[in-house]
Amino acid sequence: MPRRAPTRAELDRKARWIQRGSRTKADLRIIDLGDGPQVIKDFSRKPGWIRWFGRLQIARECAAYRRLGPAAGFPRLIGRIDGHALSLSCIEGGQLIHAPTRFSRGADYLEQIGACLDRLHAAGVFHLDLRGRHNVVLSTDDRIHLLDLAGAVCLRPGGLAHRLGSPLLRAVDDAAYLKWKWILEVGEYTEKERRRVRRHRFWRSLWFPNPKRR
Repeated sequence: MPRRAPTRAELDRKARWIQRGSRTKADLRIIDLGDGPQVIKDFSRKPGWIRWFGRLQIARECAAYRRLGPAAGFPRLIGRIDGHALSLSCIEGGQLIHAPTRFSRGADYLEQIGACLDRLHAAGVFHLDLRGRHNVVLSTDDRIHLLDLAGAVCLRPGGLAHRLGSPLLRAVDDAAYLKWKWILEVGEYTEKERRRVRRHRFWRSLWFPNPKRR
């Protein structure tokens, strides 16, 4: 029987807090309806204009998870609760950056990150926020999971937008993959990888919201 997302009434009665998001970030809560825990991303308690922004973000994230489908290495979308909230399967584990095995098993973890990205890109989805260390989780069964598709871009594989835009979007995810290679200390960069890192740093330095540029 398919799992269902909680109603808003169930959410208000039974959910426990995980984290109150910053001003523009969703609040995170957890609820169990008897078939395992679900993680809730919710903008309903935010100020008015943030709720409007949250509706767009929730719709965007739902679209990304639906396009991806039940792929290994990602949470499952259980459902959209309303315009302000969605429900995802809960990944038991912790951030890879804090795992005591991150160096001894770094090559394996990096390979898993690469495989997750391959599945994502095959579906026409580009993460774009994999540099955020909180978005790469090691589950209790020692498997890598990528979280948070709120900033992802979805393009129909084979479409004109995909043909034109995918090289640049893929390059952003590839640069994040190389950052994880450095974090996990999985060998030296090849000369080709060094060029890719330098190119990404140059373009990133031109992006006006970049705090290092400011």
